[in-house]
Amino acid sequence: MRRQTAMALAAVFAMSVAGTALAAPANPFVDVPAKHWAYDSINKLAQAGVISGYGDGTYKGDRTLTRYEVATIVAKAMANSEKADAASQKEIDALKAEFGAELNNLGVRVDNLEKNASKVKFTGQIRARYDYQDKADTDIDRTKERTRLRLNMEAPIAENVTFHGRYESQSEWGSSAGSEAKLRQAYINGKLGEVGYSFGRQPIWLGQGMIADITGNCDGLLLSGGNKVKVTAGVFKYNMGIYEDDYANMKNLNYAAANIDATINKNLNMTASYIADKNELNYKTISSGFSYTGIKNFAITGEYGINDSDHANSHNNGDEAKAWFAQLKYRGAQQDKIGSSGIWVGYRSAEKGFDPSELSTLDTGRYADLTYGNMDNIKGMEIGAEYTVFRNGVLSVMYEDLELKDPQAGQNKDKQGLWATLIYSF
Repeated sequence: MRRQTAMALAAVFAMSVAGTALAAPANPFVDVPAKHWAYDSINKLAQAGVISGYGDGTYKGDRTLTRYEVATIVAKAMANSEKADAASQKEIDALKAEFGAELNNLGVRVDNLEKNASKVKFTGQIRARYDYQDKADTDIDRTKERTRLRLNMEAPIAENVTFHGRYESQSEWGSSAGSEAKLRQAYINGKLGEVGYSFGRQPIWLGQGMIADITGNCDGLLLSGGNKVKVTAGVFKYNMGIYEDDYANMKNLNYAAANIDATINKNLNMTASYIADKNELNYKTISSGFSYTGIKNFAITGEYGINDSDHANSHNNGDEAKAWFAQLKYRGAQQDKIGSSGIWVGYRSAEKGFDPSELSTLDTGRYADLTYGNMDNIKGMEIGAEYTVFRNGVLSVMYEDLELKDPQAGQNKDKQGLWATLIYSF
């Protein structure tokens, strides 16, 4: 009984108060002198609500606890079991079995589905965005006002296995059109020995984001390994969604991808990436990039890539389509710090055919038409600023001044855009 009591107190103490700085209140129990060897531990347990003593203000530490009193402590350990490490969880499971009858009498269900359900963590993000693009195309609305909801889910489903999900809905302001929620992500990740895996509908991010930064609709398997040099490789199928009716040759393609992410030192990160569709029709792309934070308050990012697919060759007289981008950012808005801010300036250049399916957005442009892709047949600069207006709420404004690298006859080559976005998370 003494061992079981010690196990229960140790488990609760570790999860409830370990690492917590508590002020030194008045003596919690009149029969526990301040110089007693257990005073600090008893004080912390009392402050954490694990023990409450008796009605007369005493602790009665020399008295043997009843099974019901130990069961009360076990119940508190169960209520905080998500904080437990593997060893503590094993102890809690043993205590649940030992004191099952007492726990049930106390109204604590040992094997309750509600507890399992509570392990699902929900977070979300609302994005309200207005943008204006100045271009001559009369069949494309120059302004867009949209609200997007993302509902994220995360839940442990086994040891070293976690589920991730995302439902997403977007519609124009004042309209419910297109607001149907769609499952953008539903995947598990975990480890088998030293090899990590990610399986299901998941985001795909390669390098610094220039050749792929897709947030969803990618169904496949990725394997990874390494620490300072992390190597990732896998296959997936991608549904473009918005262009699938008009560009059937670019939808639902099977892709192979690989990525090397190397931490050179605390300030320098280098990447090398590859992506290709099954028959190398639209993508046979390699890239190399870097990010550098060695200058105080500044971050520099850049990437260069080559696409040697059939599609790229057909638009460049048999040669590859080349592209690069660079960005310089000063400071940055932090979601949890009101008043924090950042500014950035960037430049991009991409030959025709480099990114025909718009696998890259660089977190900027609006999907409007393939003529003005974010990394396809485009060049020019962008400048932006961001500011945390309230906790978990970031406002950003960006201006783009781009033009087509290879305009067709009679086609307006200029593209200016203004973007104002408020993103708040919960």
